[in-house]
Amino acid sequence: MHITITGSHGFIGTHLVNYLLDNKHHLNCWDLEIGRNISEFHLKDTLRSDTDLIIHLAALAGIRESFEKADEFWQTNVEYTKRVFNIAQSTNTRVIYASSSACNRWFGNPYAISKYVNEFIAPPNSVGLRFSTVWGQGARGDMLVPQIMNRTLKYATRHKRDLVHVSDLISGIQCIMDHPDETGVFELGTGRTVAVDELVAYNGIDVPITEGFDYEAQDNLLPSHRLRALGWEPKRFIMDEKL
Repeated sequence: MHITITGSHGFIGTHLVNYLLDNKHHLNCWDLEIGRNISEFHLKDTLRSDTDLIIHLAALAGIRESFEKADEFWQTNVEYTKRVFNIAQSTNTRVIYASSSACNRWFGNPYAISKYVNEFIAPPNSVGLRFSTVWGQGARGDMLVPQIMNRTLKYATRHKRDLVHVSDLISGIQCIMDHPDETGVFELGTGRTVAVDELVAYNGIDVPITEGFDYEAQDNLLPSHRLRALGWEPKRFIMDEKL
């Protein structure tokens, strides 16, 4: 397939690009790191004429940071995403785009609102994947699991998190690619949660326990029933491994 990927050099994008190249797909990559900003996605030469699929991962992420940069999050996650969707719709190209488990509790949260809006403006032939908390090699250093691995975590909460490994996330994207008639929103999580304080203690870290923030979901469980019905199953659970 000829696939255009936005956010190709981010955490998830890097894993996805390597996987797709290993499987002999032809890629058209967009990422700030290579000087291709999705703010320019409206240009005529954005897509090759033989493009079969767009996978849209580019976005600003981070619930807490979104409160400080609400306008920037809206511009990138909504306005620039509109450009991706408009190009897709005008060329009748299918889109698989990254949504978030934060959409299950979207109100009062600039990041979650931006992702929730995407689900309403997406083209009819698109699939939104609500990712739960993703972990794996190459994750940002400020994310939970890298902080545990690097022993830089300052505190833990009792929030429960559905932690999906990036390899299982990639196989979920492949599952949707294998079912071209599927549309709408799919959950992509393990269907199992672990409390953050339990995960931290399991890995031998002693840090203070706090209540966290009101705008953070207490539990981001994603059963992923629709995806499982297509044959997808996660293979890794974080409590089966030591970090």
